[in-house]
Amino acid sequence: MSQHLKTPAQLADEVRNLGPWHQAIQITPDFNTSDPYSATGELNRKQNQNISLLTTLYEGFLDTVRPLYPEGLAGKKFLDCACNAGVYCFAARELEAEFSFGFDIREHWIKQARWVQAHRTVSPTDRIEFDICDVYDLPRRGLPMFDLTMFKGIFYHLPDPITALKHASDLTREVLIFNTQATWGKPDGYLKPGSEDIRSLMSGAYGLNWRPTGPRTMIPVFSWLGFKEARLIFYRQNPTHPDLGRLEVVASKVEGLLDGLAQYPSLYDLPE
Repeated sequence: MSQHLKTPAQLADEVRNLGPWHQAIQITPDFNTSDPYSATGELNRKQNQNISLLTTLYEGFLDTVRPLYPEGLAGKKFLDCACNAGVYCFAARELEAEFSFGFDIREHWIKQARWVQAHRTVSPTDRIEFDICDVYDLPRRGLPMFDLTMFKGIFYHLPDPITALKHASDLTREVLIFNTQATWGKPDGYLKPGSEDIRSLMSGAYGLNWRPTGPRTMIPVFSWLGFKEARLIFYRQNPTHPDLGRLEVVASKVEGLLDGLAQYPSLYDLPE
């Protein structure tokens, strides 16, 4: 946490220099990373180089994790794969996580995460580490085991997503939160290949990517990875891109840890 407090105007100048941003994070009581791109209360995508700036990620993480860990994350370690500006690591620290590690393959996002860590005053930012890392290099990093892992916004940017997910799973003791873009309108149960521009900050770094055609695609994957329980939090169509969807699954290697999410259907019991 910075010992030299800056004015909102100074913070805004630094945020613009580090832009564009994808995660809105509260830095001080009077400043959020979305503020330089706001006008009359609405975010201006054009000013943010047409990248969406998501404003509800922090609270959404807390809403998902609190039913799993009602006593908080004290004594727990948290891993965030493709962490972007690190919003989930900061939320995990608010829940008293013992240690959080966030990584991203793009230096742009890690610079933002480290800037937030240096300037955020609304809650502690210690016990968090950020680094530039490729998900395929995880086995060689000598990392500890983590109790809770976030694997969000990365699966559909990878040429071999199953191997990458296994690397993250192998480091996970308890729960993995999985969120990915999906292909909509095709029979569920397959991975559909695609391609993307590797120069874009919001794309992967490989060109080749894969999207599941529905949540049932992931049933044998999570079972093979050793997750005893899995809940489908949502599966919905993208209203502006009708050929795409989004799905989120919370999976656990420990039976009973998902009891707080009992209102959501079991992934393993989805009808064919």
